[in-house]
This record gives sequence, structure tokens and C-alpha cells, in this order.
Amino acid sequence: MRSALLAATLALAACAQAPPAPLLPPSYAVQGTGGTALGRLAAQQLGTAAAGISAVHPLPLGLESLAARLALAERAERTLDLQYYIWRPDASGEVLAAALWRAAERGVRVRLLLDDWGARPSEDDLGLLAAHPNIEVRLFNPLGLRGAPLLAMLFDFERANRRMHNKAMMADNEAAIVGGRNIGDEYFERRPELEFGDFELLAFGPVVRGLSAGFDAYWNSAGLHRVAPSARSTPSTSPPAQARARDAAATGVAGGLDRGTLRFYLGPAQALQDPPGKIDPQAQTPDSAVLGQLIAQAVGGVERELLLVSPYFVPGAGGVEQFRALRERGVRVRIITNSLSATDVMAVHAGYARYRRALIEAGVELFEIRADGPRQRRGGRIGASSGSSRLSLHAKVIVADRRSAFVGSMNVDPRSVRLNTENGVVVHSAELASDIAAGVDGALAESAWRVVLHEGALRWVARDGEREVVADEEPQTGWWLRLRVRLLSWLPIEGLL
Repeated sequence: MRSALLAATLALAACAQAPPAPLLPPSYAVQGTGGTALGRLAAQQLGTAAAGISAVHPLPLGLESLAARLALAERAERTLDLQYYIWRPDASGEVLAAALWRAAERGVRVRLLLDDWGARPSEDDLGLLAAHPNIEVRLFNPLGLRGAPLLAMLFDFERANRRMHNKAMMADNEAAIVGGRNIGDEYFERRPELEFGDFELLAFGPVVRGLSAGFDAYWNSAGLHRVAPSARSTPSTSPPAQARARDAAATGVAGGLDRGTLRFYLGPAQALQDPPGKIDPQAQTPDSAVLGQLIAQAVGGVERELLLVSPYFVPGAGGVEQFRALRERGVRVRIITNSLSATDVMAVHAGYARYRRALIEAGVELFEIRADGPRQRRGGRIGASSGSSRLSLHAKVIVADRRSAFVGSMNVDPRSVRLNTENGVVVHSAELASDIAAGVDGALAESAWRVVLHEGALRWVARDGEREVVADEEPQTGWWLRLRVRLLSWLPIEGLL
């Protein structure tokens, strides 16, 4: 009996390990697309700008970000490439999938790359999308047991724990959307119980070619799982998805794009991405390539001010010392992350909480987003939203000296640095960086707690209209939640957070 049990366990473990997959047929971003509708829009935005200059438009509001995606899908003539960690099978996911299908019907080649662990439609549902001859769906870092992801994670933890966290959409190799949003109602202001405040950029110019090259590296990497086509049928859209499409159209983003009335910022920009091989535990890949490039290009040379927005923030002892060194050089350092009441990952908050006191003692200005922060629309402000029961920060932004800004998928935590793959862009534009920082400045007073030390103890301070509100423990939380976080903080799991 014991032998049989051991044999069964070993068999499960063998099945949980993804078998070596043949290299799928390669394909690459299409070149020479300047004559497409999006190519003409890119030329219109860039005007007579010098070579190497890109144009970016901020997307701080979720519904407008969905509208921008639909606009790109509707205007694409040659290719659509999409890469996401999460693609929820809800109304937002459905309306975007329907837009991809319509593009494919026009002859557009669609490549959809999803992480195999992140929430996504079932493989059967993805197969319905892949049934179109112009659509191919691949899954990154596939799990060995297709129907039992938890078992696959258990028996192949080192590899399965490393995920593709990248987020990007490219259209005709001329336009792109990059930033922190996955595909799902909570990212687009349409999930009543939870809304993620996020930030993205709509981009034209050379930076798009860099994002496309990064996508190609993942699309053509080894070990991907190709979703088999199911019986082909024209997908129908549910009433909620139809309503989502109407809401997106009402934002006016598509019309503003066509008329050239959207505000674009010009400047040199670089696309950053980790190599896809980072998920191989045997490769001994160094810490995040995105983080290394980012430090070199945006953070390492900071002279006056560093603004860091990260919903999941676990700096580690080394990070605290880096921030301390910046303060000793006279650099103002502000960090915005989630409060305990706003976070959706309690274990990460437990990891972050260990460093709060040390950060404040080092001279860092520390802010935590309130779950009940105001929801009125504020164009250009990170985390602006429009009415849900709980707000949670999800934007990943770094602004250096109000001269350059990073926007992407990377959190400042061990998981982003060492385990997951990440991507993003650095834009060197004082106008953009200053406007992002000003938007944060305006939102902090009414959307965040300032964490300070008072007589040796942590204290949370916020404004409620004209009144100052002070809390001596994690605000808007109960004792049971605080106890669980305390217990989690004792576990040796920081490297997984």
C-alpha cells in the first residue's frame, strides 16, 4: 500500500512537470506599417520631432484605458499583439476578445500571449478564440497538469512559481498601451466591490518597436503551450459586455484619437523587459533586467527628488539602505503604497510592514492609500477612479527629478525583482514627469495616510475635509486582520512576496 502511494505520488509529480515542448513556429512584428491608419496617427502626433522621439498619452482612468484598447483594435489593419498576466472572462475581457475577433475578420493577424497561472478564460473558451485562422493563443510557462494547477504548483514549485507579469498591447507596430493594468472589470472601474487605481501610457513612435521586439522574444521562446482551436463559431457578446462597449465609447477616447485632441507628451523613451528565460530556475538569471536598467536610467542618477508608487512594496534591508543613502545626499524620497485596508495581498503587506519604521527613520516620506479614498474623476492623477466600495492601488510608477518617468508592470518587491518577468517604459520628458508628480501631490492629501513616528510609535495622519484624522494603529482594520498580518510577518517568506 505504501509503495503504491509512493508510486502514485511520483507519477503525479512527473505529470506536474511540464514536458519539454517543441519550439512553436516563430513569427515577428510586421514592419513597414507607416501607411496604416495608426501609422498616420503616429506621424500626426510626432510631427517634425527628431528621430528617436516618442509620443505618450497618460491613461489614469480605467474606462478610458479600456476605450483606448478597443480603439486600437478597431483601427488595426495588419497586426495586434497582446501580452498579459491576467485576462478575466468577465464583461471587460469579453468585449476586448470580441474586438480581437472583429479585427481578425478584417484580416488582422492577432497574437495573444497569456501567463498560464494568471486568471484567464478556460482553455476551451480560449480555443473558441483560437479557432479563427487569424488568431493564435499561446500560454507562457505552462503548468504540467492542465486541469490541476494547484497540484502542478505543488510538485513543480520552483518553476511554476515564476510567472510572466508583463502587460502590453501593440497595434500595427505603430501604437502600444503599456502599464499596470491586466484585463478585467476591476482594472477598468467596473467591479462594484473592488477597484484598482492604475496608470498606463498610450504610445506612438520608436518605443513601440521596442515593445514589439520584447513581445517577439516571449512569443518565440521555448516551452510555450499553443491553445488548440475549438469548433469555430462567431462569438456573441453578452448584455454586460455590450454595456461595457457603450460605456467605453462614451468616454470619447476614440474620437479624440482620430481628431488629434488627446494630450500627448514628446520625449525619448526606452522599452524595458526582462528576458523570458528569467523563469528558468536553473538559468541563475541575475536580478530583474527591468530593475537594473531602471536604476541606471531613472533612479541611479537622481539628484533632487524620487517619487515611487508601488502597490506591493517590500524594499528589504538593502532597499532601505539605498533610500537612506539618497536622503543623505539631500534627495527627497516619497513612497506611495497600499494601506492594510486597501491591499489585496495581505502577505505582502506583512512583508512591507517590517520596514516602515526604518524607512521613516531614514527620512523617507511614506504614504499609504486609503481604501475609502475619494472617487471623483481627476484627469491625470494616479489612482483616480469613479465609485466602488474599496479602492486598491495597482499603479507602478517611478518619477526621478521630475524629468523622467517609469510606467510598467514592475512592483518594488522580491517577486518582481527575482521571480516574475516584468516590462515597462522609461520616458524622458520633464513635462510628463512633472504632471505625474503634480497629480500625485494633489491626490495624496485626500486619498492617503501619511505614516509618521510620534513619540517612538507609528501614527497615521490624514485629512477629512478641514479636519485632521489621526490613527495609532493600522486604520480602518479590525484586530483579527492585524493579528493575521502580525503572524504572517514572522514567516520566512520574504523572498516569495
